[in-house]
Amino acid sequence: MDIVLTDSSLRKFLDTPANSDILSQNVSLCGPTFDRTKQVGDDYVYEIEAISNRIDTASAIGVAREAVAILTQFNIPAKLINDIYQEKPVFRTGLPRQFHFNIKKNQVLRFSAISLENISIKPSPKDIAIFLANCGQRPLNNCVDITNELTILYGMPSHIFDLDKLAAQNLIIRDSVDGEWLTTLDNEKHKLVSGDLVIEDGSGRLVDLCGIMGGQVAEVDEHTKRILLIVPVYDPKKIRRTSLRLQKRTIAAQLYEKQPDPELCLPVLYKAIQLIKERAGGEIASPLFDYYPLNRPPKLIALDLEWLNAFVGVNLNQETVISILASLGFGGTIDSGKIVCTVPSWRYYDINIKEDLAEEVARIYGYFKLPPILPCVNLPSEAVNPLLKAESFIKRYLSDIGYHEIYNNSLISLELLEKMGLNPADHLKLNNALSRDYEYLRMSLVPSALLNHKHNQGKIDEPLKTFEIANCYQKIEGRELPREISTLAMLSGEDYRKIKGEIEALLWKLRVKDISFKPSRTPPPFFNPAGTADIYSEKLLLGHIGSIKPGVLIKIDLLNNPMAIEINLADMVLKINRKYEFHPVPEYPPVLEEMTIDSRKSLGVIIETIQNTSELIKKVQYINSFKGKHSFGISFGNDNRNLEQSEINTLKDIIQNRFKV
Repeated sequence: MDIVLTDSSLRKFLDTPANSDILSQNVSLCGPTFDRTKQVGDDYVYEIEAISNRIDTASAIGVAREAVAILTQFNIPAKLINDIYQEKPVFRTGLPRQFHFNIKKNQVLRFSAISLENISIKPSPKDIAIFLANCGQRPLNNCVDITNELTILYGMPSHIFDLDKLAAQNLIIRDSVDGEWLTTLDNEKHKLVSGDLVIEDGSGRLVDLCGIMGGQVAEVDEHTKRILLIVPVYDPKKIRRTSLRLQKRTIAAQLYEKQPDPELCLPVLYKAIQLIKERAGGEIASPLFDYYPLNRPPKLIALDLEWLNAFVGVNLNQETVISILASLGFGGTIDSGKIVCTVPSWRYYDINIKEDLAEEVARIYGYFKLPPILPCVNLPSEAVNPLLKAESFIKRYLSDIGYHEIYNNSLISLELLEKMGLNPADHLKLNNALSRDYEYLRMSLVPSALLNHKHNQGKIDEPLKTFEIANCYQKIEGRELPREISTLAMLSGEDYRKIKGEIEALLWKLRVKDISFKPSRTPPPFFNPAGTADIYSEKLLLGHIGSIKPGVLIKIDLLNNPMAIEINLADMVLKINRKYEFHPVPEYPPVLEEMTIDSRKSLGVIIETIQNTSELIKKVQYINSFKGKHSFGISFGNDNRNLEQSEINTLKDIIQNRFKV
């Protein structure tokens, strides 16, 4: 996450003689990266990259805390000042005005709120307006600017409502209903879906798109006299899903989706009250509302110094380790030679094991100080994955014989499913699809391949030959995750016999056992039943080969009719013969004869009949067909002697007789 801070905002929490150059260079070595530094007037502006899982560093106080720990390692004096965690806010009770919140279960991690009255809305002081502008924020008025200022300083967003614009003194925090509309402060109208987190004012009006942007209904303006101030922490998953779907990547949304520290809520609320009193003359009108159902037990992690030194690779003394951890906010005690660390609230979610603590120590100590020694280990060799090996071979082979490899998205549209005659209920659908074109995980590669051919028709020389190897996703009842099946799809503009010969050659080179083709009884919905065959290895169904239904081709506007093959590679690798069979070169060369068979039987049956006629028939190769007459090249041979022509003629007569009616 990228943030923009000023040097003056850092100095609110950091007491050090280091100038901006020394500060940015040293902190970047061991902590948040200062990408750019520029001088603006008498101040400096820093563009800082905060690590995604370190939401605590996405603020001025967070960067200052890191700077204190790092600068002291370089013998530069540094001290953390004005630590908001050390403040103990006290709120008045017994105030007459009451405000109620109806919070549905599991919607918020913490929700604190208070109302103020006698507010005077006016422009912010000049120094605050300049500070916000330097940090990339547009100054609006003294009250709204306070919430933006505190977000930058403490990394905890807050929001204010015009209390007189709320219909009832009872706000409801709930999931939105599919089809509801809300206009946000930027005057954009949004259609919500089920599950977006919103605040309703008790009369059915939506006044806030939680964690992202407030609603226009309760906007604070120059007429505002009473406000409701809230400092919440929402469910991060809900905020991220809504923010991405609506493409509203506000600072608040980016902070909330990474879950800021709930312990910041009351200190930030109290700080906001102080600033509102100072700049807008407000007075507290209601008691504090603080909903905090989250019960987080203290997190303790033991760190053994001997283990740490072996893990890091340098010998660090106990005082150095304790000093580094203490500067980062970790408390602790010494127990049986181990440092038992208490994880601070702002690191509660990203520090879980001793390795996390070791990383913190090594990072602040300085990775660049660690000796550049490669580990002396013997890595065991990895067993060859037969599926990956087969996939690599298939890609090379098909490319060599003229096929173009294609890559498609694993998601397809409902429209394509319906055109292909597939049932959407059989497919897994994304709950938060970014586009209607990519909603369903595909169970077949052929639909996408047909679109590839449609988009290329008329643009290249025919015939177009393509293949794709990718996962298909099979829905499994009772399980959230699908079964992933490696699949091969081939589409060719050449005729059936050509593509059948190519897949036979491929399977033969892969040494797949006993390949056979049988008329398909239950082909996929988009295959033409009259022109589709099942591909078997022994008794295992590997896939299908055939033509596409004319109706499907018309629906997708594909003018030609390519032949298609789809094979389950996960099943196919189970039938690969792991042993090589050696056949010596025969001492007596075979005799090649051509024969024409007049038969209405399928080519597979004819070839099988010829091969089963005699052991002297070594190979049968199909040549061509015309009006029921099929030409074959037949190899005759004997391993112990040369065959005489009379023997070959006799076998040819026997073959012809087997096809006479």
